[in-house]
Amino acid sequence: MSELRDYTLAEMDREDLEKMVFDLQNLIEIALSLSSNLEFDSLVESLLYICIGQMLVDKVVLFLHVNFENEDLSFYMTRGYTVDPETKISEKSQLLNHFRTNWKIINSAKAKELMAEDPYTSELYALLAPEIVIPLRSKNTLNGLIFMSKKIMDTPYTEQEFLFLDKLSKFASIAVENSRLYRMATLDRMTGLFIHHYFQERLAEEIKRAERMNNPLTLLMADLDHFKDVNDTHGHPQGDIILKGTANIIHQNIRSFDIPSRYGGEEFAIILADTDITAAEHIAERLRKRVEDTAYKIDSGEIRITISIGIAQFDPEIDMTSKDLIKRADEALYSAKAHGRNRVVRANDL
Repeated sequence: MSELRDYTLAEMDREDLEKMVFDLQNLIEIALSLSSNLEFDSLVESLLYICIGQMLVDKVVLFLHVNFENEDLSFYMTRGYTVDPETKISEKSQLLNHFRTNWKIINSAKAKELMAEDPYTSELYALLAPEIVIPLRSKNTLNGLIFMSKKIMDTPYTEQEFLFLDKLSKFASIAVENSRLYRMATLDRMTGLFIHHYFQERLAEEIKRAERMNNPLTLLMADLDHFKDVNDTHGHPQGDIILKGTANIIHQNIRSFDIPSRYGGEEFAIILADTDITAAEHIAERLRKRVEDTAYKIDSGEIRITISIGIAQFDPEIDMTSKDLIKRADEALYSAKAHGRNRVVRANDL
């Protein structure tokens, strides 16, 4: 099948019409599900599993436009394939040149023609050998590509399936764009952690959930030690490098459902859902040790920094609002500062 075309009703028999109605109903349900999900990673994962479930494939991978300084696409998520996280599709590739002016799904033959001999994509083609490539576009901009393998039963994609995926891609493109805009509005651009306002909203939500489910909830408040001295001595650019490095350590040492934020300046807050204070102390101590062990290169050698952390577990008998929990975690943080810094202090030990 070389290109996509629309059926007319006159060309369809009863079975085709029934399938078309079923597919449309299915698309409406999928569109509603995608449009209601603003959590970016959850949305992308849902999209991949929709492709797998609807087309009965075992391999799918998504590349997205994440760097606004160029038009390269970066690997974002996969199910079934093993892809180097640093893999990119160059803006100079024949594949992206094609999709800048052609918005239709391409089949395996076209994918091979565009990718197999192109130095920018030949290695990726050898790895994926895609059966189809689906463009995600919004406002005449290519936001990403979905690569799908052959079906598990090794049957070809039908024309109706191409039409289904074409319509799905339009819904998915809008959902991905909306989710990305929402994510950009809730993330601190320097650190990639959530902003203060988002943290406050989520903490209030998580407290309500903890009360309703009777599950533990713990808050970490952390502050880099002597950070002003770093800025004064080595300059703000070096301070920014340390802030980014600390944020990266936080990302790498918490769970995917934890909520890390930049509370302000060099202060961080982390919401640990379904976590009691003992488990939270282990997480906090691991963070403290990783920050202490990390060296940052400067002209005269290297610089290290430490972090102080206060932790408090939500207690419905004394935490009437989220402010009460923040205050107790803050008091534990100030105690850590007052007793020598580079340590973890629990609120219930004060």
